[in-house]
Amino acid sequence: MIRKDALRREMQQWLAEGLIEEDQARRILARYGNGLEASGGSLGARVLTACALLFIGLALLLVVSAHWDGLPRGVRFAALLALTVATNGVGVWRWGRHGEGGGWLFLGAVCYGASIMLVGQMYHLGEHFPNGVLLWMIGTLPVAFFSRRLLVTLLLVALTALWMVMETPFSPPWAGIVFLGVAGWLAWRRHSNVVMLPVLAALVLWLNLMLSWVFHTDFGPHWRAGHLTFNLALLVLAQVLCQRLERRGDSRWAPLPWLGRLSLLVLLPLTFEDLWKEYLHSHWGWLDPGLWAALPLLLAAIALKPRGILPWLALAGVLLAHGLGRPEQSLYWTVAANLVVLLVAMAWIRQGLLRTDQRRFFAGLGTVAVLAMLRYLDLIGDYLGAALLFLVMAGILYAGARYWRQRDPEVAHD
Repeated sequence: MIRKDALRREMQQWLAEGLIEEDQARRILARYGNGLEASGGSLGARVLTACALLFIGLALLLVVSAHWDGLPRGVRFAALLALTVATNGVGVWRWGRHGEGGGWLFLGAVCYGASIMLVGQMYHLGEHFPNGVLLWMIGTLPVAFFSRRLLVTLLLVALTALWMVMETPFSPPWAGIVFLGVAGWLAWRRHSNVVMLPVLAALVLWLNLMLSWVFHTDFGPHWRAGHLTFNLALLVLAQVLCQRLERRGDSRWAPLPWLGRLSLLVLLPLTFEDLWKEYLHSHWGWLDPGLWAALPLLLAAIALKPRGILPWLALAGVLLAHGLGRPEQSLYWTVAANLVVLLVAMAWIRQGLLRTDQRRFFAGLGTVAVLAMLRYLDLIGDYLGAALLFLVMAGILYAGARYWRQRDPEVAHD
């Protein structure tokens, strides 16, 4: 991942030494959403400023709450309205005059949300409490859209995720995709990885919550084994997309390759026999909505990477598990999952060596180490079964080492 401040300093140094022209430096920096002039200070300073503003808002709320019941209702309403208008007014003024004011707009959005909650409490408007958060989101959306301030956009994403979780027991959270779409577009325009990653995480949450309504019964939406099938397909598609985006070198997706590698850690629970036993017992076979939601994702992954082994393995695995899988087969599925994780980690090690990519190499090496530790702590089947799995893992590693020595003459002479 490219650090914008470090890249800016490097371009300034090259410009001072006469290595490049100013127009070239600006075009290079513009590719990564950056400029020659520093804007907003360091990331650490911005984070500390955001926390300070949040604490100021919390302090104001505590002061008001301490004397809240003793104030007349009209005074309370006027005070909330004045506080919200004042903080947002300062933010809009600074944004219009200086192109800044994101902190004040963030504080104004927090005050606006607190006002909604307190006014609802005063007038007993809590019939459907998620609507309070929805009103907060509706008020924050235009501020985030027009100002394009990252703090306000992050607040919008957090509120959307909270509202989706609160609304799901009552009705499907359809509106969540609208707010996430706006936040994702703002993150794309600003080249902001800090916002893009929470947007993607909230999008995965929205998809899972909508799937829970497909499993709806008289007792409400439910989380079933089909969610595991669906999320495995999402992980496979994410792996393929991350590999393609990594080759493009677009800074808007810079952290996603690391996210794709870390997503393999989510597969580690599948290396335990108890999870497979429960999964094979609970899924709905060919009628499982999670299976039919996963199939388009896996087919898309295959279309994007037809020669990749992981999408094909995942497709074959989910079809076999839903068609032929039985709880008494859990040991075999557990061993297969361990071998798949090991093979993916080996592929990363290989790619890291061939491309001299240290991050990919150590991601694969770390996955192998974590997998070995888990198998030592949780013996699959019995001691002999775990020992056999260790021998298989050692054989694959040794065979891979011999293959790379023969393929690369320089390694062979080390």
